[in-house]
Amino acid sequence: MLVRMRGFPRYTRLADALNIVLSKVEQLGSEVMSFDQALGRVLAEDVVSKVDVPPFDRSAVDGYAVRAADTFGASELKSVKLRVVGSVDIGITSKFHVRGGEAVKIMTGAPLPRGADAVVMVEHTRANDKKIEVFAPVTPGKNVSTRGEDIKVRELVLRRGQQLRPQDIGMLASTGKIRVRVSRRPKVAILATGGELRKPGKRLGKAEIADTNSYSLAAAVASCSGLPYRLGIIPDKPEQLRRVLRKAVNYDMMLTSGGSSVGEHDIVPDVIAGLGKLLFHGVAIRPGGPTAFGVVEDKPVFSLAGFPVATLVAFDMLVRPALRRMQGLPADRGYPRVRAKLMRKVSSTLGRADIVRVQVRAEGNELVAEPIRVTGSSVLSSMTKADGFIIVPEDVEGFGEGSIVEVELYR
Repeated sequence: MLVRMRGFPRYTRLADALNIVLSKVEQLGSEVMSFDQALGRVLAEDVVSKVDVPPFDRSAVDGYAVRAADTFGASELKSVKLRVVGSVDIGITSKFHVRGGEAVKIMTGAPLPRGADAVVMVEHTRANDKKIEVFAPVTPGKNVSTRGEDIKVRELVLRRGQQLRPQDIGMLASTGKIRVRVSRRPKVAILATGGELRKPGKRLGKAEIADTNSYSLAAAVASCSGLPYRLGIIPDKPEQLRRVLRKAVNYDMMLTSGGSSVGEHDIVPDVIAGLGKLLFHGVAIRPGGPTAFGVVEDKPVFSLAGFPVATLVAFDMLVRPALRRMQGLPADRGYPRVRAKLMRKVSSTLGRADIVRVQVRAEGNELVAEPIRVTGSSVLSSMTKADGFIIVPEDVEGFGEGSIVEVELYR
């Protein structure tokens, strides 16, 4: 696979490259953690409720707990009068027993007293001393949240493989599941290569540039719930690179940016091959074509291009699905998708998948997608201005203006 100063003799199709990557990753183990720290984590167990939610019948409104039959016939013209025998507040167990002709004042969320089977909204009553007039009838169960209405004991509430959202954290709290088993987060080492790179914020000399890739890759890993570890900047020196790549055994995955193409100093794929096995070098995508992948110490190692857009596009196409599989999620990109009308023609070349950044907006009753650009692997602003991207498949020469395309939206 030596391609330096020769060019790529062939490119691996995107689908084939992804299959190779996924064949070298598997779901990681699990760990138990506090439920309130588990946002974004992937469940490694089914969650079955051990309680009813709510645990008792309670009022769904502010008003009066009554026997529904006592309100039948009530209207604005002819009210029903009931005697108020007390009140029930939130968090207090009621000692009242509502009998015929009686009512108990009750707050939203308070336990329904015995004998009552409905609640009249306060808006439909008028208080007068220790009596109320009811102007609207209620049926049994009206304005009552019954025990187990939300969740019943032994009900499956969350499934293994589900990524926890804010509402799911609330469900864990309501069912008393305070310790939850989740998939372990992948530990990902990130390495920037190139003697021209400097830390962001440093004064740059001639021919020097700021290291952007290791920071954007760390953010991309975190967006997949991975744990990024930036290992710094390494010059294009084989021995130094070998020393760092040998650390792959300490991580679940390693990402390098720069040094992946066919230039004289693009040594990363060769070093991967020397330490382990290089499985492909060159993917039929634009941008991101120089991407390489292999294993070192049985750990997946990606050699990504040095240009920022190519780096992030290759991450989305190949790394993101792998990180999701490691956590028990579907091995896809996980982005929401919408269909939109293309505002301009997009051309492509057969045999290569083009990832085209687009802006999406609403026009009337439809969504439209405005292509930003196809080329420009170093133009990071083409991604910061984008709402998402479309993929022109290898077997399509492009999309015409007005075509309906599927847009994957950046989160």
